[in-house]
Amino acid sequence: MSARPLPRSRLDNLIPPLLDGQSLVALVPATGDLKWAAAAAWDVARAAAQHGRRVALVDLWIEDPTLHEVVGLAPTEGIVDAFEYGVSLTKAAHEVDHVFFIAAGAYTAHSGELFGHERWKKLHGGFRVEGALLLLYLSAGALARLSAVPDGLIVLAPEGFEPESSIGQGVTAALERGMPLVGVVRERWTPGAAPDPHAAPSSPSFPSPRPSRPVLLPHPEARIARHRTRPVLVAATLVAGAAGSWALLATGGEAGRASGAEHRAAVTARAARPVRPTGAPAPRMDSLPWTVQLAAYARVDKALGLADRLAARDLPAFVTPVALAGRRGGAAVWYRVLAGAFTTRDSAAAARATLWARGMAPKGQGDLLRAPYSFSLAQTGRPDGPRARGIPATRWGTEGALVVGAFETPEQASLAEAQLKRARIRATLVTRMGTKP
Repeated sequence: MSARPLPRSRLDNLIPPLLDGQSLVALVPATGDLKWAAAAAWDVARAAAQHGRRVALVDLWIEDPTLHEVVGLAPTEGIVDAFEYGVSLTKAAHEVDHVFFIAAGAYTAHSGELFGHERWKKLHGGFRVEGALLLLYLSAGALARLSAVPDGLIVLAPEGFEPESSIGQGVTAALERGMPLVGVVRERWTPGAAPDPHAAPSSPSFPSPRPSRPVLLPHPEARIARHRTRPVLVAATLVAGAAGSWALLATGGEAGRASGAEHRAAVTARAARPVRPTGAPAPRMDSLPWTVQLAAYARVDKALGLADRLAARDLPAFVTPVALAGRRGGAAVWYRVLAGAFTTRDSAAAARATLWARGMAPKGQGDLLRAPYSFSLAQTGRPDGPRARGIPATRWGTEGALVVGAFETPEQASLAEAQLKRARIRATLVTRMGTKP
């Protein structure tokens, strides 16, 4: 995979022609230095907007958003509030250096629904109609879950990135989905000196799976010279063009999930704690709803290969088939690889840190996902039989249990259910508390 280097010092010259004609572009960090990546994302946005083009930058790094910190903004309402609570993005938008910035906003326990929302397709079409540009800052895992297919992908990596790495595999999956790789934003034209291998962190061990078969499964005031808290210009621009994207941004969109009181409570909690809360009540001890999404592939054999490599290093993994929209509007099957099952979000985050320390995933990669549902197969033993029939089964526990996927909602499991029925394999969708949804 060849990737055009885009040095940060040259972005003002390189970015405008590269993004001319594109309306939705993903900015994906491939580095553990997320402060550098966030600053680079802002550099891309400013470069794209320097000749008067309307550019919106949205922070979709839901886990730990930092784009607002780069420009000295306090945490505000943002994209989550718009999609979940009906808040107008006119209210959430801030004009910074000619870029309309939309923060992440309140914490959400429904990130899968946010990324998979059909509204992204409408926004994409609207921005295209008006010749505007929507930049989404998000992880490779989140990109695989996005309902819309971006017109281009820009990787943010100060020293470049390796296609064979987990991030590189995520980029490859995006390319297979139909989005071109525009280039790699780097700190300089050529890589710097290699890091000292002796400075590598120690490698803690993963929490082991439960020894017996579990009951399964399926659950400054700053440098912002042009910032206005509620700029009239933003409002006027966002609502311009009834058929266009800016009007779509200005609307509240679909009905919100929570009441105004619940939304105010979520925003208050977000502003009070710079570290995001767990967002879910304390689970029962026999519940293992949290997992870490590492990759998504268009080919099931690649997904199973990664899952087996993880299992060989004592970390059980799930392979989840999901239907995502392709560039031409049709649906395509993608296979997510989700590592481990954990009682809390914090324990999943600790396991992700171990993945980074052991070199099993680049630092910064891996989305924490609440996916409590899986299919428990009636048969046990080796997964070879179901796999030969196209079912991405993996082993769980020490008694030969076979499972398929880890799903965020029962509705998300419908594709896997259809695959199981076609293969005539009996399975039950259950939670990790042993209940049927």
